[in-house]
Amino acid sequence: MGLPTKRSTPQPYEDYSQVLNFVIWVLAGYATIFIFLRLWGKYYRGRRLWWDDYLLIFSWLALILGCIFQTVDTTLGFGRSQHAIPLENIENSRLLATIAGFFLILAAAWSKTSFGLTLVRLTRTDGFLKRLVWFAIWTTNIFIAGSCIVQWAHCWPPDRIWRQEVPGGKCLPLGLMNGYNMFVAAYSGAVDVMLALLPCKIFWPLMMRRKEKIGITIAMGMGVL
Repeated sequence: MGLPTKRSTPQPYEDYSQVLNFVIWVLAGYATIFIFLRLWGKYYRGRRLWWDDYLLIFSWLALILGCIFQTVDTTLGFGRSQHAIPLENIENSRLLATIAGFFLILAAAWSKTSFGLTLVRLTRTDGFLKRLVWFAIWTTNIFIAGSCIVQWAHCWPPDRIWRQEVPGGKCLPLGLMNGYNMFVAAYSGAVDVMLALLPCKIFWPLMMRRKEKIGITIAMGMGVL
């Protein structure tokens, strides 16, 4: 039995789709400016790109794709109250939201890994810090990979994620999914803070002017935000 195409009576609803699009594209714009300045600085100084640069580029591409899918989803009703989404759009809206979430998860994982690889290059002479950064990289990617898998495999058959009328399908309990995603978000945030504070440990003992130390530490520690 298919979904009905009309709702019985219209109800007032809230629509945050424009605010959502504004926020994600402003943040994507900041990311674009940052990566452009980074690549321009490498080119200006005649330095080759390394693995952290390439991974950051892939992260930016995943971010843009996620924003595009999410923006298209808002045209179908994403960002409105649930009852205000046209019934004929619900399946496509859920599918686009899943795809957008997948790419945004990849963007977060790859950008974090890119910064971790940058720190690995800076901690070659400190075995403990190097092992600590590698531990953070591996564990974060393992946990985030779990989120990507859950994104597509929490229901069986998988198309029940966006087609809830599929007969005989089963899904993981919502509380279990939310609990795991909250754990991953908390762990990822803790790793962000740790990686953001490491530049202070790395650069402060070096023979540099205090202003340079402070500037580099602040620039590389922005991830704490």
